[in-house]
Amino acid sequence: MGRITIPVFISAVSSGVTVLLYSAVWVAEQAYRVHFEGGSWSEWALPLWAIGVLMVIAATISGTIAWFLARQFQQILIEFTGYLSAASTDNSEHLPDVPFSELRRLRVVVMRSVGKLRRDNQALRKTAYVDARTGMPNLIAIEQLMSKTLPQARYETPAALMVLDLDNYTRASERLGALASEALLKASGERMSRALAAMDGPVRNALKNAELAAMQADSFALYLPTAVSRDHVSNIARAIRLAFAEPFMITGQSVSLGISGGIVMAPEDADTVSKMFRHAELALKQVRKDTGSGFRYFSPRLNRVARGKYMLEAELREAVANHEFKTHFQPKVDFQTGKVVGAEALARWIRPNGKIISPNTFIPLAEETGLVTQIGEQIMEAACRSARVWMDEGFDATVAVNVSPRQFQSTDLTEVVLSILKRSGLPPHRLELEITESMAVSEPEKVARVMRPLRSLGTKLAIDDFGTGHSNLSILTQLPFDVFKIDRQFVSALEADEQAPAIIEMILAMAETLGLKTVAEGVETERQADFLRRRGCSMAQGFLYSAGLPHDSFLEFLRNWKAKPAVTRLQTG
Repeated sequence: MGRITIPVFISAVSSGVTVLLYSAVWVAEQAYRVHFEGGSWSEWALPLWAIGVLMVIAATISGTIAWFLARQFQQILIEFTGYLSAASTDNSEHLPDVPFSELRRLRVVVMRSVGKLRRDNQALRKTAYVDARTGMPNLIAIEQLMSKTLPQARYETPAALMVLDLDNYTRASERLGALASEALLKASGERMSRALAAMDGPVRNALKNAELAAMQADSFALYLPTAVSRDHVSNIARAIRLAFAEPFMITGQSVSLGISGGIVMAPEDADTVSKMFRHAELALKQVRKDTGSGFRYFSPRLNRVARGKYMLEAELREAVANHEFKTHFQPKVDFQTGKVVGAEALARWIRPNGKIISPNTFIPLAEETGLVTQIGEQIMEAACRSARVWMDEGFDATVAVNVSPRQFQSTDLTEVVLSILKRSGLPPHRLELEITESMAVSEPEKVARVMRPLRSLGTKLAIDDFGTGHSNLSILTQLPFDVFKIDRQFVSALEADEQAPAIIEMILAMAETLGLKTVAEGVETERQADFLRRRGCSMAQGFLYSAGLPHDSFLEFLRNWKAKPAVTRLQTG
């Protein structure tokens, strides 16, 4: 139809149809006048039936033309739709021509828009499936491959997944800085890729269609759709581990890394993508717990342990919400005066059914989940309220509360302590905070910043389990400590280990030089107490005096205690 436009085309067709209909009406009108009014017609006059036929013919012609035009326009739209479909699938080299200049202009605009959308989509796909740090496939890419191929895994032709984690990467990245750390991560991925590419022989079959992907942080994943056998998977794991035997050279610095992994086989140990990752990560966690580094296959026992852990975590959250944690107090006895001068607050988890959960069971899980922060605040508040009661009854006794590293990291500890002191009405000098030696050494600036305003009010700071960590004496002497607590393992070894007395004497001498008080934990015998007293230890706590007691029992213990200087006794509480 050339360069004709849609309005011109429709106008022309409409005009033709209008002329045709007008002519038919005019002829009918003239025939009526001749027949009924006696008017003149040049030669003849049409009968009524002829007029009807003429009208039917005109209507038929008009309908046929309209139907024809509708079909033509429908065909134009079909062809244009096909054009758009072809353009969207990047198959535009054989696109049909379209009539009308308006549709041609629309085609140009659509073509440009589709091209831009296609380029944007390709960029998004690259972003979605490629790890920006390493240029390797990412978690989404490997999950997509697993979703497609995992249903084909059989016991005779198993699939395998390794979740890999770099050893000591955090320490190396702190030393190198952010940019160099990404370079180290990329180099690690390249080294693994080269190790896999160099494998030959039967093991090569297990690497068919395999994909190595970079995941979050310093983790990688290797998926083997056709792992063939456990022996082949073990050989691959060994090759990956050996690839990290040599150090990396990053920005001129030599960096040594190891690698560990958890391995799961399908369908033996998992049949879905989520289970594969979960079970592989369980195996990796067990490696970290048992040996710190290496490779391990998933076993059903790990799943049972994990389920038990999840159930315990759910119970732990419920216990925090219901305030099931109770505060018990173990007394501290002054060696010189024989008086009870304080107590350590101990967390005890007692379930509604009376079952007691060991701190060795729930404390590590509370640390891992972050619930230790809420538990610590509940214990501190209960301890301060109890210490206020002791004060009101006339007892000059302080209370010591353990503070976990998580509480330092996740809360404004200074504000929390000040708020608890205000609510309980306990004077700040009657509260003592205990932190571990490792915490003091790893974050001395934060410890000093948190304690500075509290110590200005009189709150004391004790270092717990002294001598068990890797002490940096230059740091410890700069921190505002008031008390050294000698770990129970040295006290209990006094009568069996020849080195234990020397270690305790060294700690006591250091504390005396720094002007600090000392507390010996775990004192159970008169001989231990006598040795510590003669060597100048300030205080002791342990079963020789009493086990941890709930608030009412401890208050009764204080009322019944009769101080005897330089004498110890066994109290059953």
